[in-house]
Amino acid sequence: MKRILFITLLISIQNLLIAQENWQLSKCVNYAIENNIDLSRAYNRVAEQEINHLQSMANVLPSLNLGSNANMNFGRGIDGNNAVTFDQIFTNNYWIESSISLFQGLVKYNSIAFNSYLLSAQEQNAIEERNRLVFKVMTAYYSALYSDGLSLVAQKKVDLSHMQFTRMQKLVDVGKESPITVQQLKSQWAYDKLNLTLAKNNATNTLLSLKQLLRFDAKQIFILDTLDINSLVINPTANVDSVFYEAVAILPEIKQQKYLLNASEKDLAIAKGGISPRLSLSAGYNTRYDNGDSITFNNQIKNNQNRYVAMNISIPVFNGASTYSRIKRKQIALIDQKLQLEKQKDDLYSEIWKAVTDLQSAQNEYEASIELHDFSNLNLQNITKKLEKGMASPTDYESAKQQFASAEASLLKAKLIYQMRNQMLKFYMTGNWEHL
Repeated sequence: MKRILFITLLISIQNLLIAQENWQLSKCVNYAIENNIDLSRAYNRVAEQEINHLQSMANVLPSLNLGSNANMNFGRGIDGNNAVTFDQIFTNNYWIESSISLFQGLVKYNSIAFNSYLLSAQEQNAIEERNRLVFKVMTAYYSALYSDGLSLVAQKKVDLSHMQFTRMQKLVDVGKESPITVQQLKSQWAYDKLNLTLAKNNATNTLLSLKQLLRFDAKQIFILDTLDINSLVINPTANVDSVFYEAVAILPEIKQQKYLLNASEKDLAIAKGGISPRLSLSAGYNTRYDNGDSITFNNQIKNNQNRYVAMNISIPVFNGASTYSRIKRKQIALIDQKLQLEKQKDDLYSEIWKAVTDLQSAQNEYEASIELHDFSNLNLQNITKKLEKGMASPTDYESAKQQFASAEASLLKAKLIYQMRNQMLKFYMTGNWEHL
């Protein structure tokens, strides 16, 4: 019994350690990709289009059908000997037939190419859906890191207020400081504790948004990995045009529009095939059994055999101008798809231009935040020393503390924004999120 309890305890500890494992951004992304419903539905649409593609290829094969029917006639009729009879007549027919389209204006072959391009477009759409999911996770992840960092900044403010209150209380106890100063510091301490509570609530809400995006259970423990905040590498600013030329060749949204353009061209070819003559070949075999015939079943099947071969041609002359109207609509759709491709490229260029500009702005903000942080830290240290010597008021100390806390928050924000925008620019250059 003790052994079972010991093993159960070990398993519980192991599960707890696994649950408390820190989650990096890459781990969050991989988990989201495996469990996201919208992404799974996108893959289902790819699988559905694969079936359409296979069906279009199967349509060029000959058709083959066989069957049988049985009839029971009552009253006056013709028996198997072509004589009039009033007996019940039972007949059983058997048949098999096959047909193949020899020429149809290349409609079937263009349909294969059309569905092939649609399949490629759906595959790129699934990749684009995955990229959108990764961007959502990255945004939620950095928002959670920022909120968590703000709660740490608020905790520092509480610790500083508590430390200063404790010091002044000791000076009041020995008669070296006014009780009014202690009351002011205590009031500031209470105010900081309130801000800490608000910051923790905000951090909880942003973390909840990330957990919901990952489709976690409410009871599942989730701890963010904050190591990435401390490491930041500044990269040279990329050129907008060079990034665009790389992105336009690899990003799925551009590839998707190109495949859709190719599909529109084939769709137009299919419509034009509607004005071409259609030539088909068919062949068949049938026989029957009649109970009114005195010949045996096997002999009837043999004697009643009928075979045929037929060649059919259909030439469209006038169908209410429906074929020509369809061609015109497909021509307009092709022009519209070309415009859609150009618009997608223009939108991508604007996105990259903004991404490069935002990255440079984030770098400038980060460098300025470092300077402000260092100055605010030094100023807080000086004001703290003056307060302990009675040369500064609690108001001066509170102002310096708030300035330092604001500088820490600004530095944290600048770091995270630079990291996120740098990751986004790398995505434009590589077409994937493997660098996360």
